[in-house]
Amino acid sequence: MTWGESLFIKNAKLYAMTLESQWKNGEESAKLIADILRERGIKKARVLDIPCGIGRISVPLARLGHLVTGVDMSPYFIEVAKRKARQFKVSRRTSFVVGRMKEVDALLRRDSFDAAINVFTSIGFGTERDDRKFFEGTRRVVRRGGLFIIAALANRDYIVSHFMQNLYTETDRLVILERNEFDQAHSRLRSSWRFYVKAGKSLKFAAESPLDLRLYSPHELVTMLEGSGWRLSGMYDSITHRKPVSSDSHSFAIIAKAT
Repeated sequence: MTWGESLFIKNAKLYAMTLESQWKNGEESAKLIADILRERGIKKARVLDIPCGIGRISVPLARLGHLVTGVDMSPYFIEVAKRKARQFKVSRRTSFVVGRMKEVDALLRRDSFDAAINVFTSIGFGTERDDRKFFEGTRRVVRRGGLFIIAALANRDYIVSHFMQNLYTETDRLVILERNEFDQAHSRLRSSWRFYVKAGKSLKFAAESPLDLRLYSPHELVTMLEGSGWRLSGMYDSITHRKPVSSDSHSFAIIAKAT
C-alpha cells in the first residue's frame, strides 16, 4: 500500500473530516476561481477539478453555473462528493469519477474542458515523472486556449526556510499531529500523521498514516508546465490576493494557458 492509499483510501473517513472542516474555504475558492474564469472570458465553463476530494470546490462551482467533473483516487471521497451534489441540488451539473491524476487522459475525452483546477497541494504525491504525466494528460483534456489553475500549493522555498519538525492541526472533530523530516537531496517532505478523534474532553487515537511529498519551488513547476504544453499566464502568492510570489509566501498559485 502506498502512502496515498493509506491516507486517502484506508483512512479516507478520517481525512474526510479534515476536508469537511474546509468546506467554507472551498466555497470561497470556488468564487475566486469563477472570477478568474470570467476575467478571461470563460463563462459557464466545463471545469475539471482534480483531485476533487469530497467536492468542496466542485459543488460550489456547479452552484455558480459551471459544469464540473471531479476526479479523485478515493472511492469514499467520490461517494461523499456525489452526496454533496445531491444535497445542494447540482447533480445535473456535476459528475464524479474514481481515478488517479497521472491517468487523467485515459479517463476523460480529449479537449473536453475549458479549464482544469488543482487546489490544495496534491502535486508531488508521486514522482516528478508522475507530475509531468499529470500536466501532459491535463493538457490533452483541456482545449487549446483553456486554463489550468493551480492554487494553494506548498512552496518549497518557504518550507525549507521555516521548517517545523512538529505540527498540530485541530478541527471540530479531529486533532492531527504531524512529525516531519525534509530530504534536501530529493526535495521530499516525509511525515507521519497521527489522527485523534475528539470524544468530549478526551482524545481517542484513531490511526497513523505516512506522507511523502515532493515539494516544488515556483520556478520548477513553471518549467515543468511549459514543457507539457502550457504557457504561464500568472503566478501569485494566492488566488485571493494575487500578490507576487516570494520565498516568504507559504504557498503559491499558478494560472497557465493551454498552447
